[in-house]
This record gives sequence, structure tokens and C-alpha cells, in this order.
Amino acid sequence: MPIYEWECAGGHSFEQLTSLGANRTRPRCPDCGAKSQRVISTVAIRAGARILTSSERAADREVDVTKVKLPNAMRLCAMDDFSATWMAAHKLGRGNEFEDKMATRKERQAARGEAPKKSKSKHAHQHQVSR
Repeated sequence: MPIYEWECAGGHSFEQLTSLGANRTRPRCPDCGAKSQRVISTVAIRAGARILTSSERAADREVDVTKVKLPNAMRLCAMDDFSATWMAAHKLGRGNEFEDKMATRKERQAARGEAPKKSKSKHAHQHQVSR
């Protein structure tokens, strides 16, 4: 059921949880008892991922995208550090920035004649094989 915002002739405003079928009836103001008009208000629909505010997005931009890490619980079993960082960057909506920075690093390494660094995958647990 939606929450509607109402305002009476006396200037009092209130919210009321109302079924969709009952939206034709105008409730009385709980303060003065006068009939009220429905007020157009903002709508908030949330599903799935959390929506960040502009200040939260700005704070996320200050973090180097190549240093972002996934929590261990979210990492897939055989996921190495590079893949976890790649996934975290894409989850933050900064995948293109990550790809650009990594390509720049590879170009600089190639220009210096260095071999690309290889990450080692570490497993902190054992797998049981069912027979």
C-alpha cells in the first residue's frame, strides 16, 4: 500500500497509508478534522543495489579504483586479486576507469621493457571431493 501525503485547508499536513482502491475518499485532518487534499510528493522506489548520494559518489571517486577490494565473503573461490579488484570496480560503476588505468600501466611496463606482473591466487580453505 502506498503512503499518500495530505494537506487540509488549515495548512496541516500529514501522511496516511492508504490502499489503492480507497484513494477516492478524502481523509479528515487528524489535527482539525477538516477534509484534506492529496499533495503531489516525491516518489522513492528502491530495488536491488543501494543508490548513492552525490556526496557518497564523490567520496568513492577519491579512492584509487585499482585499490578497491571485494569483501572476502563476496569473492568467488578461485578469484585472484586482480579479478576481485576488477569486479569491485565494475560494481562501483567505475569499470571503464579501471580498464583505462590498467591499460596505461601495461603500456608503461612495456615501454620500460618490464614483464607484466602475475598475481598468485591464494586459497585459505580446502575443497572436499565427494566420491
